Amino acid sequence: MKFITLLLASFFFAASVFAGCPAKTINGKVVSFDSDSKTLTVKQGKREKQIKVSSSTQLDGFECPTKLAAGDKVSVDGCNCSSKKAKKIALAQK
Repeated sequence: MKFITLLLASFFFAASVFAGCPAKTINGKVVSFDSDSKTLTVKQGKREKQIKVSSSTQLDGFECPTKLAAGDKVSVDGCNCSSKKAKKIALAQK
């Protein structure tokens, strides 16, 4: 009984820890941009991350995500785990 209670308590604690997943800066290269779903795919190391671009996303260094070419270096700020929406996308200096 103690084991089951301990197991349930640890699950509830783990859920509360990951509920507020922090927004981390993603630095990587552009793979593609899908204009239909407004999804930007960025390669960070060996992983590819898909990020939603909304009308409230600030664009720094370019006017429209469709202008980004494959291989451009970008920095994505404010993208959290649950929504996958970026607050700011900046074109990195070459």
